[in-house]
Amino acid sequence: MPAVNAGSAAPQWLGTLRAELRSVRFRVLAAALALMAAGLVASGASTHAVQLARLNERVNEELLGQSARLRAVAEQGARDGRPYTSLEELFTAFLQGATPGSHESVMAMLGDGTTLLPAGNQATVLNTTDVLERIQSEHLGSRTVFRDMSIDGRTVRLAISPVALGTVALGTGNAGNPGAGSPEQGILLASNEIGRQREEVLASLWTFGAASLAILLLAGGAGFVVVGRLLDPVHRLRRATEDITFEDLSTRVKVPAGDDDVSQLAVNFNHMLDRLESGFAEQRRFLDDAGHELRTPLTIISGHLELLQAGDPRDVEQTRALLLEELERMQALVDDLLVLARSGRPDFIHGTWFDTRAFLEAAMERIKVLADRRWRIDGNPSGRILADRNRLLQAVEQLAANAVRSTLPQDTIALGAAWVGTPEPGQPPSDTASLAEASPPGLEIWVADSGCGILPEDQERIFERFFRARRPHGREGSGLGLPIVKAIAEAHGGSLRVESDLGRGARFVLWIPEGSPPAGHALVEPPGSRQAAIVQGAP
Repeated sequence: MPAVNAGSAAPQWLGTLRAELRSVRFRVLAAALALMAAGLVASGASTHAVQLARLNERVNEELLGQSARLRAVAEQGARDGRPYTSLEELFTAFLQGATPGSHESVMAMLGDGTTLLPAGNQATVLNTTDVLERIQSEHLGSRTVFRDMSIDGRTVRLAISPVALGTVALGTGNAGNPGAGSPEQGILLASNEIGRQREEVLASLWTFGAASLAILLLAGGAGFVVVGRLLDPVHRLRRATEDITFEDLSTRVKVPAGDDDVSQLAVNFNHMLDRLESGFAEQRRFLDDAGHELRTPLTIISGHLELLQAGDPRDVEQTRALLLEELERMQALVDDLLVLARSGRPDFIHGTWFDTRAFLEAAMERIKVLADRRWRIDGNPSGRILADRNRLLQAVEQLAANAVRSTLPQDTIALGAAWVGTPEPGQPPSDTASLAEASPPGLEIWVADSGCGILPEDQERIFERFFRARRPHGREGSGLGLPIVKAIAEAHGGSLRVESDLGRGARFVLWIPEGSPPAGHALVEPPGSRQAAIVQGAP
């Protein structure tokens, strides 16, 4: 049993490790650390190269400094009136005052091969066979040459300078070959243990590397925590997507403080869930509404078909007429449900510029054939508006059909419109002007009737789907007309309200604003119509 547990724990641990290695957190952190490491390597390599270059320059300058000091000794003797008569005398005076650095050594060699060294110990022993052979192998002419060679296992840089007594500048005379035997020609040899200094530079590079590794480890630990916090909303998004189901879309992601991309991602994700939840709710409501409202006509159709006497022509004709009426009712109901289902889509409205006066006249021509009523136009302002003309006609027809069901043949139904918020000369009646004072800029379209009115308690629910207000006469509608008008108004960014007193009629006011429609809808302006949302003209 313990072996089984151990065997089962290992795959789980490996699975967790693999999941972490594939996570965005690890990838972001690995990429950041890789870039940081590349930067540190490039910085360390360039710094090391620069230090080595500066070391070479400094060592060369220090080696040339010995030649300059020898020249100064020769010139000083000439100024004092005691010029040096031999190279040996000059070299002796020079070596007596020589103070090489910790890594430096000097040696003078006469033309006959005699070597002269300063008193005391130096960093490098120069009078060895290898050094002398190296000197003899160089053909100097009148120039100083630099050579690196290994002495006692250490890398030493040599500066070999020809010296001729009587020349003003060291290394500019015709020294010839120092080994030719002329006593007036010699060599000044200066050395610097450049290998040790290079090792010090390399040691500093290793120190830099160790410090960089420590920095990477600290940055990795801190970055693991910081990146984890930054990506925590992403993890919550992943968990949220795992918890979301068709039945439950209520899960939301906590939005972190700030306005960065991750915070905006959480906000957009929650907005997406809002839209999905609203869409699913609309679908459920559509299915519920369709199932609820279609059940009654289907039951009626089924019952009459069961009772139909096929041999009785009169019964067949009556049943046929009833079935056609129910099917027409079902078709109208389905059409209304589809309109409501599409009201939340971005393409529900398509705006164009049109004239308000021509619109009201066209609307009156369409609605006055609905029933025998006293139809009139109360107000017909001039101007143009950017809106969906067909949807507004549909809304007016629904309001007119609702008014017909609430009135009798001798009643009056009035259609009118007025600008609000930006009144024009010749404003419609005073009641409309008072409404304009309380309304934002836009256009109000109303349908008023002198019918039975609406009960106060019904006015609060009249815009709910399938709610049917109580009427003393007339037939009831499907309960979807006013919700459709409200959906059209809200798609334009407007509103729908009712004003009614029982027994004194009702007035439904559709308000269309000047500004843009709400998010999720679009008013498409045709080319060549660049102007304000509402342009009023003279009557």
